[in-house]
Amino acid sequence: MTDTLPKLKRNKSTAVSDKDKARRSAMKRAAKPRLAASILLVRGAPGGEEILVGLRSSKHDFMPDVYVFPGGRVDPGDSRVPAVDTLNPRTKAILEAAMPTSRARACVLAAIRETWEETGFIIGEPEGYRPYGGTHPSWISFSKAGLAPDLSEIHVIARAVTPPYRPKRFDTWFFMTRLSDTQAARDFADSDELLDTKWVSLKDAKALKMHAITKMMIDVLAQYLAAKTPASAVPYSRFERGSFKLDPFPARD
Repeated sequence: MTDTLPKLKRNKSTAVSDKDKARRSAMKRAAKPRLAASILLVRGAPGGEEILVGLRSSKHDFMPDVYVFPGGRVDPGDSRVPAVDTLNPRTKAILEAAMPTSRARACVLAAIRETWEETGFIIGEPEGYRPYGGTHPSWISFSKAGLAPDLSEIHVIARAVTPPYRPKRFDTWFFMTRLSDTQAARDFADSDELLDTKWVSLKDAKALKMHAITKMMIDVLAQYLAAKTPASAVPYSRFERGSFKLDPFPARD
């Protein structure tokens, strides 16, 4: 497995709304980042891939009115959901360099759940299906479709932590999965969280109104798709000592 990371430009976006400046100044210390997951669903033949994006509602207090990929915070209930398979070895190794095994699995499951909540798109298969026996409403509705989460084809591609000068922060892991034609034909729809949900080419996606880190992830995806073998580390974007850093994770000796 190669350790060559994609060549990327560091995120230099530091624009903060007056509202967020006021909220942050009222805080005694920087908010602790919450674990989150986002996923790039990929369809189409190599060289002509499209991804699913949606416009975040203006009601959101985090990144409103911009196009994003499905995603959100990891919930405690995500760790108890039955799946048809397990994490692939590369994704498992990278995630577990930062968190316990159960938390790593929950992170991937959160990406699946958030996709279901925000778009109605199911990342799951009937083989090995077991009904969900918990109380989380989203997982209950997911399970009623007769599909179980499909984990092994979800690949981690990056990590990004919200800067400390923002009032709300997330430690977000970005994933991708390439869909078969049958999977890609599944229904999806707008929700209270994501509007104007649609498939767009990677080039057209970057022309949409997006946060800088979202556009960076499109570049990460493009280079991941072009690589013959994925690297054993992922790009890790964060803000330290007054500037953005972009290094491999896990760190190399």
